[in-house]
Amino acid sequence: MQHEARVRAQFFLGILSVWFLAVIAGVAQQSADPNDDLPSIPPETAKQNLITSVQPDYPPLAKAAHIAGIIKVEIAIDANGNVSVLKLISGHPMLAPAALEAIRKWKYKPFQVNSQPAAVKTEIQISIPATINQADIDQERKFQENYWPNERAGRDALRKHDLATAENKLLAARSAAEERGDQKWLELAGVITMLGTVKMEQDDYEGAERFYKESLAIHEKHQRPDEAEVAGAQETLGLLYFRIKQMDKAEPLFIESAKSYEARMKDTSLPEPLADYGRSLALDYFALSQIAAANGRVQESEDKCAQAVAYAEKWSNESDREVIVSHCKNSSPAR
Repeated sequence: MQHEARVRAQFFLGILSVWFLAVIAGVAQQSADPNDDLPSIPPETAKQNLITSVQPDYPPLAKAAHIAGIIKVEIAIDANGNVSVLKLISGHPMLAPAALEAIRKWKYKPFQVNSQPAAVKTEIQISIPATINQADIDQERKFQENYWPNERAGRDALRKHDLATAENKLLAARSAAEERGDQKWLELAGVITMLGTVKMEQDDYEGAERFYKESLAIHEKHQRPDEAEVAGAQETLGLLYFRIKQMDKAEPLFIESAKSYEARMKDTSLPEPLADYGRSLALDYFALSQIAAANGRVQESEDKCAQAVAYAEKWSNESDREVIVSHCKNSSPAR
């Protein structure tokens, strides 16, 4: 669930990048003052006159997408030391607007030409976030070039049931994520989950269990126990145990997953996460009803079925809803 949301986010971010490019082009065009005649000050010399600097905010969408970089700007500084003109030279389109906004607030000690205060121009560069350096940027570029093409190819191959290709591509994506360490834990957990699904499709249940447990451990390391992504990893592992009839292992996972999803539903009014949580809750409670039935707990099974139906009727897709509702309403789970 979370991984699908990240893919949708990448598409959305791509659209925003195009929009930002247009905005930046407009800013650059508006800022294209005829300052060719201004004296040019070397960046290191200009830095000695810098009185006040403001670090740009890290745009939330760029942060969510792990986009970082260095923005290079040409500026004109008037005789009073104020930044009056900005022209973008280079930088990621999702980061540049925040950089330009911050640089406009910079203040310099007035420069002098022939012993008189004078306007000058110079080039500056600024990092977002502040701790980023060129080595980090190079590593991130390498990750983007290696992880996403292999992840997408692996996902497509898995969808087509080309399991050998899927496993090969997903292992390459995993390697790219592991090179970035904890910075890419979410991407790593997502690709490991898909590797588990490859093993499921191959009826290699021990292999699937190993991958699903590894993905769950990564989520538990980086998130609160009741986060939705942790619940999703618990649910995935629970479904494996349900499939291989290890109900004693499946049941506690579905119970914890359902508790977390219900808690998260109380925290949001956004339609998309509500629908995701609701669909998962229908599945969790339906599985719990079947587990209770298999253990002879008739009343509990019926109660869980009623909860599954309530969520399914509101949130599930048509096929899932039909299975859950018809089973729970037209037959006794205990029989």
